[in-house]
Amino acid sequence: MQVACDLDGRLAWVSDPVPGRRHDSAALDLSGVLETLDPQNWIGGKGYIGKNMITPIRKPPRGDLTEKQKNFNTSVHVIRWRIEQVIAHLKTWRILHVDYRRPLAPFEKTIAAVIGLHFFRMAAE
Repeated sequence: MQVACDLDGRLAWVSDPVPGRRHDSAALDLSGVLETLDPQNWIGGKGYIGKNMITPIRKPPRGDLTEKQKNFNTSVHVIRWRIEQVIAHLKTWRILHVDYRRPLAPFEKTIAAVIGLHFFRMAAE
């Protein structure tokens, strides 16, 4: 699943689960969100390099990052910390916290129910 939040750390969007093991960028492509929204101002991890997002700078092979690049990466990581907190908060739902041990057929409906309840809880706060 792909997750997006705003800069205040509020969950904004969750994709449908993607079957199988996928790289983050492949899961993002399958979610279809890039077809409708421009990710130019989004911040993502290194798994999203090449997706027109703000991402950390990779260390070059057999090289080091400049001090400016290190400062940029720190700035990106400080902001990305919020999305990690949103994901951690979403995982407080017990069914997402432990291994999923139910039949796979209702998995998408289970996730949809958890996300709906999560947004409902957010609206009540």
